[in-house]
Amino acid sequence: MNTVLSRANSLFAFSLSVMAALTFGCFITTAFKERIVPVNIHVSRVMLENVEDFTGPRERSDLGFITFDINADLQPIFDWNVKQLFIYLSAEYATRSNTLNQVVLWDKIILRGDEIKVFFL
Repeated sequence: MNTVLSRANSLFAFSLSVMAALTFGCFITTAFKERIVPVNIHVSRVMLENVEDFTGPRERSDLGFITFDINADLQPIFDWNVKQLFIYLSAEYATRSNTLNQVVLWDKIILRGDEIKVFFL
């Protein structure tokens, strides 16, 4: 009636149920955590130049230089489940040919254990 395979199956099913409950518990600890922090961005200088582009005949392109400061406290985002953050600053603008253009101006990967209070220049 209770063979070795029957007992092994019961033990495996019970272990699987316990592991499923623990996995759900790990999920629920961070599932509803708010991951939004206040960020202050200050743009100090913007330079735009129209330079010659050598990819085609008589082509010109815009070249921009932007100096900005970002101040953000990322401490609330890090917990046991977050090992790294990828943060970036993007800009959106419109031209005559496209109503929406997007470009990434700056990006950085912050690992757990790095300086959490971030002041970027």
